[in-house]
Amino acid sequence: MLRIFTIAIAVLAAVVAVTAVAIVVVRVVRQIRRRRQSALAAGPRRELLAFVADNGEDGSQDLVAIPDDAWKATEPGALGLLGKLRGDAHRALVSVFLRRGTARRALYDLRSRSRVRRARAAQILGDLELRQAVPELCRLLTDRHAEVRVVAVRALGRIGDPAAAWRIIAGLDQSHPVPSLLATHTLVQLGPEAEVTLSAALDHPEARVRAVCLEALGLLGATGSVQRVARVLREDSVLDVRVAAATTLGRLGTRSALEPLTLALTPARPTLLRAAAARALGDLGSPSAVDELATLLRDPEYRVAHEAAHALRRLGPPGLRALRTVLDTEREDLRASGAGAHAAPSAAAAHAEEALAIAEINEPSLVPA
Repeated sequence: MLRIFTIAIAVLAAVVAVTAVAIVVVRVVRQIRRRRQSALAAGPRRELLAFVADNGEDGSQDLVAIPDDAWKATEPGALGLLGKLRGDAHRALVSVFLRRGTARRALYDLRSRSRVRRARAAQILGDLELRQAVPELCRLLTDRHAEVRVVAVRALGRIGDPAAAWRIIAGLDQSHPVPSLLATHTLVQLGPEAEVTLSAALDHPEARVRAVCLEALGLLGATGSVQRVARVLREDSVLDVRVAAATTLGRLGTRSALEPLTLALTPARPTLLRAAAARALGDLGSPSAVDELATLLRDPEYRVAHEAAHALRRLGPPGLRALRTVLDTEREDLRASGAGAHAAPSAAAAHAEEALAIAEINEPSLVPA
């Protein structure tokens, strides 16, 4: 028994020793490889930085002529630099990558069995802003791996081709969709040309899709879609979508948004929607909303009155005067009724006082005495 135990200990010690030696060898090999790669990349890296500093006006031929092994060592840093550049320097460096076949290899890797290679290829094509890659990147929006889908969406946003809008919107209506915030940001990156697609998607049966499109329209400043968004505010069956529509109308800032937002304030509407409409009127910036918002200060729903007070604050001098009037009227009524100095203010006065206090901190010169 002792002999078996001794043999087992010896075998275990041998395994530990072999493992330790293997770890040391791997680390040494990696260190040698890193040093070799660093040495190979040193010269090309200097040429690359000089090329970028010169806005790509000179030196492209030298970068294209770099030997393959040295370029392979330089390429990761060059790709990282590519994602940070804009303008002439970006276009010039993209030209170098195209001439070295980087785009061709990346397009091939989009169909790789490795999800890491697919995601990396998508990122490269996005940094290259290669419009020819849009159809293949759109195909990745249904990839079975979430990280690949996310990178593909980001790449489409970087490329900025409005033709990808429908595919990104369709990607929101999946069992495992891309994050809403990412989709919204990408749709905004596609620019004003995507407005028609986003407006048409407001008829989509999925509420999440409609909400994302509304958010994107608001961030794009798509004033041509005001009437379409107003219809969603009136008729949509999902409260969260109607709230998103109210927020979007406030962001669009057009006078034609005043009427639908005012109608959304009626007591028959849900509290959440009325509060959103009040907040949107403050964002809209129209002095015409002052009287309606001042009336809402006495609303029995706290959230509605609170949003109305702060909407008046954001409307500037006309709204601040209305808040001061409410507060002064309350004080005069208390004085006339003989109430003591410590009498509790009404809810409307409390909301007005809070909004005025914040205004005095942010813009003291605008607050009426």
